[in-house]
Amino acid sequence: MTCLNGQHLSDDFNISSNTRDMTKSLVLAFFLSSWSFQVDAQVLVQAAHTALQPQIGRDADGFKLCGVRALVLDKKPTVIEAYDFSINLRADMFDGLIKAGKSTTTLKDFNRGITSSKAVVPAPVAFWIANELNGKPLMPTSVIPAETPGFILAGGDFVQSWETILAIMKGERMQMALRYKNQGIDTVVSFSGSLKDEEQKPLFACLEGLQERIVNEASQASKK
Repeated sequence: MTCLNGQHLSDDFNISSNTRDMTKSLVLAFFLSSWSFQVDAQVLVQAAHTALQPQIGRDADGFKLCGVRALVLDKKPTVIEAYDFSINLRADMFDGLIKAGKSTTTLKDFNRGITSSKAVVPAPVAFWIANELNGKPLMPTSVIPAETPGFILAGGDFVQSWETILAIMKGERMQMALRYKNQGIDTVVSFSGSLKDEEQKPLFACLEGLQERIVNEASQASKK
């Protein structure tokens, strides 16, 4: 910025009026470009409510799927936005499995106990989630439309997915965002939820069982 400050330049150099005009133009261009970057800015909001649901799946060989589903509500002046996402680990996949979308309900309907079950369409194009104190987010490695209208299905790094599930389970403060096509500003929602003891214990057991199964299957495969 110092080199664009006309006052500082004129103190050091005897610049012509044309140079001053050029400097003013550069300063104006700088501010205009800064304004354009704000289109890609992020707005942080605090969730009004968070509900968590453990997801556990079994097959004949034991635990096959473990994860958590979250419903995060963002209260706006006239509508309630409900972010609905799940992060799961599967015995037959090397990536975490992410599903995400959102629905909107007018505040008037919400206060009357009426909520929308239809997701916003078209589906989002991106999703990320991170521990509030950790700068590195879990981001999809690939994104495809889900069978459920308005949702995306995506793969994510296995270890990061595991750590994110644990963080959500433990009630740590998280941040997440969905991005839609032509959306200039991302709404980053800060949230934390909790699972009851009777919900946490089976999910911890599922994760431990899934880890043991993956290790055993990998060991057997290496012997073939």
